[in-house]
Amino acid sequence: MLVQRDLQKQYTRFRLGYLWTILEPLGMSMVLWFVFTMLLGPRKLGLQPYLLFLSIAILPWWWFTKGISQSAQVFLKNKNQLRISTLPTELWVLRVLLVTMMEFILSLPVIGLAMLLTRTYPGPLILLYPLGVVVQFLLMYGLALLISSWAVVVPDLARIVRIAMRAMFYLTPVLYAISNIPARIRPFAALNPVVAPLGLYRIGFWPQEHESAFHYAISFGICAVLLVAGILVFRRLEPRILKEA
Repeated sequence: MLVQRDLQKQYTRFRLGYLWTILEPLGMSMVLWFVFTMLLGPRKLGLQPYLLFLSIAILPWWWFTKGISQSAQVFLKNKNQLRISTLPTELWVLRVLLVTMMEFILSLPVIGLAMLLTRTYPGPLILLYPLGVVVQFLLMYGLALLISSWAVVVPDLARIVRIAMRAMFYLTPVLYAISNIPARIRPFAALNPVVAPLGLYRIGFWPQEHESAFHYAISFGICAVLLVAGILVFRRLEPRILKEA
């Protein structure tokens, strides 16, 4: 009910409503495609067709950025409701993640449009796409619990998260493929947990991404560690969250 209410509020507040869910990531993909293919000329960046390559990564990145940034302040923004509510405390984090996940799912027509424009269609490995959604959701849940819990103790953390999100955009293979990274530093790049779901999203269109299986395995491991760490830290800090929020 909370998720439904948030979505209705968001889509009725603006005249274009649901269309913004498509226009924002589509506009970002088009701008990046124009800059890196037209203005800067041909580059060995990412995989071809580059517009589709960008679109497939921009949508989950949009979800990741929005979900983590909003989760950082969820306990502080809902402190009055937390004090009087009998609902589980972690529900407020789940609420944010589910709303942003629904926005992500509703924005998937952007990929369909990119497929039509580039005349590129997926192979059987596209069946791994839903697994990417599950992996990303679990990763975000762990991170969101970790960050939102500490944000109550360290109020400046929300600002630090916003800065970190900007830096992570360039440190994550959104504009480029993991194969574009020099071989000697790929294991370090794979420490980025977002690498795992991005690989699952793209492998249906570029089966050669199998070559990066080892690096995806590293990223999957980091995802699991962050999920467990987030749950443990939240359980430890929950009494303090309810007291200080």
